[in-house]
Amino acid sequence: MTDAGLDLVLELLGIARALEERHVPYAVCGGIAVTIHGAVRSTKDIDLLVDRRDRETILQAVAELGFGLEAAPMVFGKGTPAEREVQRVSKVRDGEVLTLDLLIADEALRDVWEHRELVLWEKTPLWVVSRAGLLQMKRLAGRLQDLADIEKLEAGDDAL
Repeated sequence: MTDAGLDLVLELLGIARALEERHVPYAVCGGIAVTIHGAVRSTKDIDLLVDRRDRETILQAVAELGFGLEAAPMVFGKGTPAEREVQRVSKVRDGEVLTLDLLIADEALRDVWEHRELVLWEKTPLWVVSRAGLLQMKRLAGRLQDLADIEKLEAGDDAL
């Protein structure tokens, strides 16, 4: 990215600060969590696991940071025990788009939510899904990238 572009790490840290200031719980998940848990990989968006009751507060907080393009909620695995809802909101600056996905911690992700961890990353405390929770989320999603992430995370176990 260019110097004028959107910096994924700085944007994440800004979001985390805004949520902490409002005492809103969250947990980083997705590609950034994969990196935090030791299996470095590139990602182009920010994924947060959040409580449904905090959705509007979070959307207001991130709107103040420029994340104002809100999409309709998306539901995956509808009608199954693995049903998951995602609220997408994006930020556009200088023709560059950064997406923030809010994964709602409903029934399929409740255990993951309850076991999130506070870690120090980039010299900043961040709430992150646990490694076990991340693996659970990746298995639920089951896309090719998720399967590759699982392989990388589990390969790290062999190095221990």
